[in-house]
Order: sequence, then structure tokens, then C-alpha cells
Amino acid sequence: MGPFISDLPKSVLQDVLTKLPIRSIIMCKRVWKAWYSLISDHEFAKLHLAQAEACPLVRPSAPTRMSRTVYLLELEEKSDFDLKDYVGDAGTCIHFHVRMNFAKFKIPLRNADKAIHAMRNRKGRTKRKPCIKLEPLDHKYMYVNSCNGLVFLAETFYNDPFVVCNPITGEFIQLSEASKDESRERLSVRCALGYSPKTNQYKVLRVFSQGTPNLVRMVELYTLGQRSWKSLGTAPTSAAYMLLTLPSYLNGELYWFYYESSYEIASFDFDNEQFHSVPTPPFELEECQHVSLGLLGGSLCVCYAHENCINVWVMEDYGTQKSWTNRFSIKTDDGVWWPNGLYEPMIYLKNGGLLMFNHSTVTLIYYHPRNYRSLIYLKLRGFSPYFEAISHVPSFISLKDILMGNDVEVLNINSRCAECKLPGETRGLDLVNLDADVASDDRSFKEFRMKQGFYRWQ
Repeated sequence: MGPFISDLPKSVLQDVLTKLPIRSIIMCKRVWKAWYSLISDHEFAKLHLAQAEACPLVRPSAPTRMSRTVYLLELEEKSDFDLKDYVGDAGTCIHFHVRMNFAKFKIPLRNADKAIHAMRNRKGRTKRKPCIKLEPLDHKYMYVNSCNGLVFLAETFYNDPFVVCNPITGEFIQLSEASKDESRERLSVRCALGYSPKTNQYKVLRVFSQGTPNLVRMVELYTLGQRSWKSLGTAPTSAAYMLLTLPSYLNGELYWFYYESSYEIASFDFDNEQFHSVPTPPFELEECQHVSLGLLGGSLCVCYAHENCINVWVMEDYGTQKSWTNRFSIKTDDGVWWPNGLYEPMIYLKNGGLLMFNHSTVTLIYYHPRNYRSLIYLKLRGFSPYFEAISHVPSFISLKDILMGNDVEVLNINSRCAECKLPGETRGLDLVNLDADVASDDRSFKEFRMKQGFYRWQ
């Protein structure tokens, strides 16, 4: 009789499991108690995070519907978007399948107590799982940023910090809120999540204006697990500097855009708790209408659309302007319709392609310089045509392992309100490849779903 899988060394088994898609790893936890213990171990979570790659994390965002469901889109290593073998007569395509993993998770409701109350007082009770309707403005969270597998969510009106969650583990914590009097006095509250490698602590940066008639811009810092905020005094510069536009975390620092006479990049170092200026790419950003800041392949990234070109620049060496490299320069006057608006790079693929999110058409767009056509539109099906996407590195890190102290309770997303569902939460999800003429009509999102001639991606 040959060797059993249980005979494999722990290090070999860890190496195999860390390379699996997220959904497959979760399924492996249910197969065998030894695997459950291995995957639940903090050491495995650290190994997985060290080699995990960014994926789009998408969420339905219709203005009249609230959803706590998010989807992690993982591309398999051998995924092929070039479609050269699927081109028929007159440039048409035939039905085909592309290897992609969709993992479905949840984020917490903003007011779970009200949801439970609405469920218990519903009319016409049945044995089926109750479906309740809630006002989106009263219960919806806003995406702020992602950091080391954690997603930071904020209240939509005041933008005050509220929740840090890990959709993969189903855990979340609620941050201490400002008092009602403080909330009324505070204007232009901005916040973002980061990590200090030096102290091994996760921290939330919050900036706001306070006081009348002369506003003073204040800065506070919160360490996850503690009860109170630490004041860092007044902000170093103008109001525009403190908007924390498009916050992105990388290697111990938080980066964001601000605009005064031109676009500039600022950063906050979580190790020394200081602000810094970051050199911008070697071009005039103020001439560009649509500029985004983010991460691509582990480097700081700036993407801008100007005239007939979309440029993607990455900073390969921190703090050095000469290290800015033009990774992609995409011509948009090649006879194919390109949508206007903000482009946000999501993934730099191993085959040299680029997956982007276009905000005006609410589509994922795939580009490859050697593709048979310059771009491929991808539309999510299964819910409202409106959705939002962020680049997220999935992680099995437990919030219980990173909190400093025992003053904050770690809650479970799946246990709170688990007995109720929101409209549309049971629907499946697939990806649609759209013709350019369909995607070009950004005045009506309904045509994405109604017009024929698209291809299902599973």
C-alpha cells in the first residue's frame, strides 16, 4: 500500500494549500480535522498572505438596494483572455468558457439590531428564511481601502471610521465612535487603514476639520484593539491635503492624492507617524481629467486618461522620481470605442495583460498589447448593473491574532443576522464578455443585460 496524504510533511502540505484558490482552501477545511487545524493556524495565514496576489473584490451598489454580499474574483494561473482560438467569421466569437473562481462572502450590516428587529416583526411569517427590506442609507457601508487582507468600511454620511472586517474569515470589529456632539462639530472627516511593520500593529488614520468660525484640521490615530484615539495634533498643510483621496496602503505607508495647483501625492508613515510628500510621475497631472492612484504588482501606480491615451505608471523604487516607469501606454484612437471616465488598474497578469475597472461604464476591462482586439469588456451578471470594485489581497489572518489588548470584541459576520437575507442575496454570479458597441452606451445600464450577442464566462 502506497503512502497516505497524511504522511506528507507539514511544510509540503502548507506549500500545496497556499497555492489553491480561496474557495478551494475553505473547502479543504471541511474535509479533514487535521487540515482544518492547519489552515486555521496563524502560521499558515502568514505564509498564505506572503504570496497572495490581489484580486477584484466587487459588491453590488445600486442606489436603491443594499447588499452585504461581496465577490472575490480569482483568475487561475492558466486563464487565457486572448481568445485567438475563438474568433469566427467577420471577427465574431463563439461561446466558450474561461477559468475563473468566484468566491462569495459577506460584510457586516451597519445596524444589525434594526435588521433583526425588522425580521422578528415581519408580516406573514413562513418557514422559509425571511427576506427583509432595509433602507440603504441607514445600513450601507462605504468601501474605504484594503490593507493586508482587511477591508475598512465607513459610515456613508459623516465618513467616520466604523468597521474593520476580514470577509474570508467572517470576522469584524467595530471601532469606537465619536460622540454625537463631536460628530456635529466635525467636518470633512476622512479615514483609512494601515499597518506598522515596526510595531506589528494595524492602525486607522483619521483627519477632520473642527471648530467655528475658524476651522482647525486635526489628526488622530487608532490602534486596533484599543478603546481610545491618539491625537497627533494639527494637520501639516491645506484642506485639500487631508481629503485622503483614493487611499492606498503599501509597505508601512498610506498614499493618497491631493490637488492644489496640481495633482500631488502625499503619504503617512505608520512606523514614525509622520506625513511625507512623494514625487509624482514625470508629466503634468493637472492636464489630465481622470487620474487614479493605487497598487499594481506590489508597486505604487498612477493611471490617467488624457486625450487619446491611457497611461499606467508604476514607481519601482520608493521615493525616487526617476523610478517612475510607464508600464502601459494604451492608444484609444485605434478604431475601437474606449469609454471615458476613471480607470483603476486591478491586476497585472502573468501573461502581460492588465485588468482594469472603468467607473463610468461600471465594467471590468481587459487589455493586452498583443491581443486580437485591443480590449475586452467584462460585465458581472446576477445582480444590478451597478457595482463597485476594489483591488484586494485575500487573507486568512484572524482579527483575534492582530488586536492589541482585549478591549474590543471580535464579532462574526455569519452569525449575526444569519437567519435573514436581503433581496438578491441568493442569486448566482457570472461574467459576461460584451461587444464594444454594447458597452459604449453608458447612458443606459439596462442594455448590458438586454442586448444579445454576449458570451457567458463561468
